[in-house]
Amino acid sequence: MNMEWQYAWTKPQITGDLKTSVQDFFVEEELDFKAEGKGEFLYLFVEKQGINTDYLAKLLSKHAGIPENKITYSGVKDRHAVTRQWFCLHVLNENPDFSDFMSDVGNSLNENESVRIITQVRHLRKLKVGAHQKNRFVIRLRRLEGAIEELQDRLALVALEGVPNYFGPQRFGIAGNNLVQGANWLSTPRSSKRRLSKTESFWVSAIRSWFFNRALSDQIDEGIWSRIFLDDRAQLQGTQSQCKVNEIDAPLLKRLHQMDIHPLMPLPYIDALNDTSTTRSNSMKKSWQKQEEVFASLITLGFSREERCTRLYPENMEWEIVDSQLILQFSLPKGSFATSVLRELIDFNDCSGVDTYENIDCK
Repeated sequence: MNMEWQYAWTKPQITGDLKTSVQDFFVEEELDFKAEGKGEFLYLFVEKQGINTDYLAKLLSKHAGIPENKITYSGVKDRHAVTRQWFCLHVLNENPDFSDFMSDVGNSLNENESVRIITQVRHLRKLKVGAHQKNRFVIRLRRLEGAIEELQDRLALVALEGVPNYFGPQRFGIAGNNLVQGANWLSTPRSSKRRLSKTESFWVSAIRSWFFNRALSDQIDEGIWSRIFLDDRAQLQGTQSQCKVNEIDAPLLKRLHQMDIHPLMPLPYIDALNDTSTTRSNSMKKSWQKQEEVFASLITLGFSREERCTRLYPENMEWEIVDSQLILQFSLPKGSFATSVLRELIDFNDCSGVDTYENIDCK
């Protein structure tokens, strides 16, 4: 399953290094609500470095003296980065003390791993997966080589026109291993009644993401990826609010070009090709026929309708180029990937050296 996707703005000619150090990649969750200061749930805003989200949840549960299933979080954040995210502990009337958290878990951390509790506040409701609205990124790329003028033009172009909303390589695993495992699993007989394991669900999610990326890449080639057609669905920037396009008129096209709305495209499910415009459906059908057997097996799993914007717009994008380094900041909606922005700017080399890919974010 080919993972070479088309570029919207041609392949960058300038190169650079990403994640030379952990501090070069910073991401911070932003919730769309404010904790009320009371309730049976304790929210912790935590800065972590060198630690994956699941492992930190285990450390928090041990320190608080509660089961791991009493801890939730909105998104999964990259281990090889400095990240700030919210955790939710169902502590009822207990008041666990986190002032000595680092001294308590110090022996469980390696030299390059750290945790800092920034804020703790009570709330009436549990934090659910995907509860945050967006992520704010601050990224430093080093050792830039090539025409800086081209990079300046690309930065201005992306800030104006956005980028294709690809699922990032983190979703597919090293060398696409999640796709290989998933395709092999789909090709073997299985009980239709058996619930998928966590690993199987991850494989299936990777394959659905691949089909979306494949269709989006082909639509870039056809010049329709950022256009809206009659009977498409569109989504309001920065929200989950959607509408069906019943008429193409000047006000709609103005909003499209102002990045106020974005086209939506279905992920694979039984009726996906009937749930979008004829133009997009015909394009998707051609793209998905390239893996017809995998697609046929995939949709037998009975997915509900799910859509994703074809275009990703980095809000509040600012940058500075100093001493062969690019310092870049922007905010993205939950579920999107910073690497999808970076790939349109720089042909970057990931220097993190990690042996597994992790999601920067999840819904």
